[in-house]
Amino acid sequence: MKFGLKVNPGNWQQASEWAALAEEAGFDGLWTGDNMRNPRDPAIPVLDGPTLMAAWAATTSRIRIGLLIANVVFRRPTVLAKQAISIDHVSGGRFDLGIGSGVWPTDHGMAGVPMWEPKERAARLAEFVQITDRLLSGDTSDHDGEYYAYEQASMTPGPVQKRIPLIVAANAPRALDVVAAHADGWTTFPGAAPEDEFRAASVKRLERLNRSGRPLRRILLAYGAITPWASVDAFREMVETYAAIGFDEIVCYTPKPEERVVFDQVLPTLPDYR
Repeated sequence: MKFGLKVNPGNWQQASEWAALAEEAGFDGLWTGDNMRNPRDPAIPVLDGPTLMAAWAATTSRIRIGLLIANVVFRRPTVLAKQAISIDHVSGGRFDLGIGSGVWPTDHGMAGVPMWEPKERAARLAEFVQITDRLLSGDTSDHDGEYYAYEQASMTPGPVQKRIPLIVAANAPRALDVVAAHADGWTTFPGAAPEDEFRAASVKRLERLNRSGRPLRRILLAYGAITPWASVDAFREMVETYAAIGFDEIVCYTPKPEERVVFDQVLPTLPDYR
């Protein structure tokens, strides 16, 4: 099992402190989101995801860094591909790119984009990921699609890595098909769903993805109904449960202040779960 830490810092001091801790503690990945504001409370400060990625790329040395997830509501695929390659160069080839369609009304509101119906959201995600996959692979031929168009694209220089891993956020069947067609990894999260319902749904989603035959890095975002920092036993139970299902990477949010004691107790035990 691999472990990642997702940090949504409100300032650079928080961002740098958590990055240093994650690298020193032996986490495999350091992640942040891509929301222009906190979707629940605008008073909570949020830094821009790609900008923070570049800063982490320059100030860490071992840990992989990644966007989880780049929000297609805000992004153009050509711009995101160029950002991804640039961050990959700064990091020396340690960057992972997550992509998702975004579901928060606040994202659409700040972008000035009307909320999409589910069918359109899935279609946009599919076209966006397909384009990004092509561009990162060096195919810069012109594109004139249903939602995106560009010409005279260039992705020079190319990535440091042979391939920047693409991770797609998906729960619905059409979005899972995008994962199967283009992604190196899949990310899912429980949100407000009860843990038992989410676990059962995860089994079915993994079965669907495994039928595609593509090697997938599976990432569970642990929060909401899953509370990994409730106790040492809660963390162990989470790891054992989702490893048995077939997950091979778990990303946990940074602990709340009242959870920090458990977090510090868990850190020395991470190698035991690998």
